[in-house]
Amino acid sequence: MTVIAERELRFTQPGKRGARKVLVRIHAPAPEENGNWSVCFEIHGPGEHKTSRSVWGADSVQALVLALANIPLDLSLVAHEMGGTIKFLGRKDLGFTVSPPQ
Repeated sequence: MTVIAERELRFTQPGKRGARKVLVRIHAPAPEENGNWSVCFEIHGPGEHKTSRSVWGADSVQALVLALANIPLDLSLVAHEMGGTIKFLGRKDLGFTVSPPQ
């Protein structure tokens, strides 16, 4: 599978010094035998934590959009389970989704 995008984030915990790296990798959409498409994404970190999962859509764009919508949810769960906060460029908005113009 080809990685098409990566984002490096920082995980911090209250009372602990320094931040640990969290790397998100998004793979290229792939066609499935049933006509749908899938996108796999991976979360590496903090520390030894690693997850990988796929989401499916009716076409490659929908699969990619669904992956981008699911990544912050998975990161939020990781942060909660580990008792910390994950940020991108020092902000809690991880920048995976964009609101449409009004």
